[in-house]
Amino acid sequence: MKFNYVKFSEIVNMKIKENFYAGIGYHFDDYYSVNDEKLNLDTIPRLVTPHSVYSDTNNYSRVHYVLSGLSANVVYDSRDNQANPYKGIYANINYRYNFKFLGSDQDASELWVEFRTYVGLSKKKPRNLVAFWAFGDFNLTGDLPYMTLPTIGGDQRARSGRGYVNGRFRGKDLVYDEVEWRFPICPCSNIIGGVVFVNATTTDNPARNVALFQYVQPAVGFGIRVMVNKYFRTNINLDFAIGHQSQGFYFSGQETF
Repeated sequence: MKFNYVKFSEIVNMKIKENFYAGIGYHFDDYYSVNDEKLNLDTIPRLVTPHSVYSDTNNYSRVHYVLSGLSANVVYDSRDNQANPYKGIYANINYRYNFKFLGSDQDASELWVEFRTYVGLSKKKPRNLVAFWAFGDFNLTGDLPYMTLPTIGGDQRARSGRGYVNGRFRGKDLVYDEVEWRFPICPCSNIIGGVVFVNATTTDNPARNVALFQYVQPAVGFGIRVMVNKYFRTNINLDFAIGHQSQGFYFSGQETF
């Protein structure tokens, strides 16, 4: 798939009380000049793709579609550091409705529910901890365009699904879970650290009577962390992950979650 993509997303939250926020947002997604390179309708039999079949079935153009909508948001955040937390909880609920009168091709709604927490394993070494991440992305009403359906890599920073290419698993609804053990490698220094992680993804496909949790795709991996700024806890991260008939290397400057 090759395409051009314009995205705008802005959420304004107000602090309700300690660690608790609520607000509203506006979101715009414009996919245009979509080129489904494996689609070939001139052969016998015709070579169709998931994108073309879904778009035709749900009355979307194969080359251009727009989502434009409003959201209501609730956030709880008690993390001690957003880039590299040692403790705390992050929870987020985002309900978005895409309206035709705002420019969407069709009316449709979706719900994002996310939870993260960090459990310390050592009081002397706060870098030794287990981190948990889970989220669900659900197309509640109407039909979303194919490229905007819930998918791995569809989180805010496109970090989910290590072990698979972004977009590898996609469906009407998606549930994702990940657990990561973070630990210092050298006892005499807090600079070098490591991680070991496992994640799992499940999606549904109502058109083929596939339900959530009917199939689960796992991945495992490990990584090295080099702390370059102790004050902000900024790491240089290098990870390797293996999924089902898939693998990948990942380089970043912030923890995955």
